[in-house]
Amino acid sequence: MISYLQVEDLKKSFGDLVLFEGITFGIDKDQKVALVAKNGTGKTSLLNIISGKDGQDSGKITFRKGLTIGFLQQNPELNFNNTIMDEVFHTSLDIKNALLEYNQAIDLDDKDMLSRAMEKMDHLQAWDYEVKVKQVLSKLKIEKYNQKIETLSGGEKKRVALASIIIDEPDLLLLDEPTNHLDLDMIEWLENYLKNTRSTLFMVSHDRYFLDRVCNEIIEMDNSQIFKYKGNYSYFLRKREERLATAEAQVEKAKNILRKEEDWMRRMPKARSTKAKYRIDNYYQLKDVASNSRTDEEMRINVQSSRMGKKIIEIKNLNKSYGDREIIKNFSYNF
Repeated sequence: MISYLQVEDLKKSFGDLVLFEGITFGIDKDQKVALVAKNGTGKTSLLNIISGKDGQDSGKITFRKGLTIGFLQQNPELNFNNTIMDEVFHTSLDIKNALLEYNQAIDLDDKDMLSRAMEKMDHLQAWDYEVKVKQVLSKLKIEKYNQKIETLSGGEKKRVALASIIIDEPDLLLLDEPTNHLDLDMIEWLENYLKNTRSTLFMVSHDRYFLDRVCNEIIEMDNSQIFKYKGNYSYFLRKREERLATAEAQVEKAKNILRKEEDWMRRMPKARSTKAKYRIDNYYQLKDVASNSRTDEEMRINVQSSRMGKKIIEIKNLNKSYGDREIIKNFSYNF
């Protein structure tokens, strides 16, 4: 396996609040990994640290030499003075200018300008790149290529940022909630794109169906521990329940033994023998294990998105009246 990213003993805090500490994991080439954890435990902070947007308190992050990285933030930082084309084109300046001239000629319906632009495009072999850019923008329903970023809505900015980072297929994609502001058609297209891209993927998403279809590994961050699951989100849920059930069984076993040991601790004289000291040490270890019982709320992972194909709303037996006037009776349909 070719290692792309190594995170070692990472710690992040804000004042007295420790988000996480001792976080260690790695990501290898071709993995498509989702990071899951309870809300407020630092998923976005971890992505920001890995991307270099934020710093850690301690620990080490190592990338493979020469790795190209694309990072989609929850709230992307775009240049408001740029046009959409300025934001998404990362190729050479010559190709970029030729493409911009070509699109401007089409907008102006200037045949002479179009002829010159097409000649440049042929010379620079820029057609494939131009087609790819427009395909991605089209799938994300972005059409006015010369529109200024400052005029876009929040959702449009997020989609432009997404297009900008996936067009060049970087070696490693870091995605923070990539399905926000996408409709079902866009999400389905993005699912297929990410499943087939050569890019290695590390992302956070609250859309469990998206995680199911895209990811082949889940990393769970729980109480500053990392648990890895080699499978999609449904596999993770099953194995996580097994892990928690096993842990809870160990807690209950420790509690039962602890009751007996507490009685011994109350009755025992001061320990002088090696055996007694060992038993005392074991008592405190049992006490630690027995204190690890968790509530349902503590164990719940908040991934609650529900999508069923193209169905947006399901209505069953809807009734509505104004006084004695019946407007709707037993109305049911999907759409």
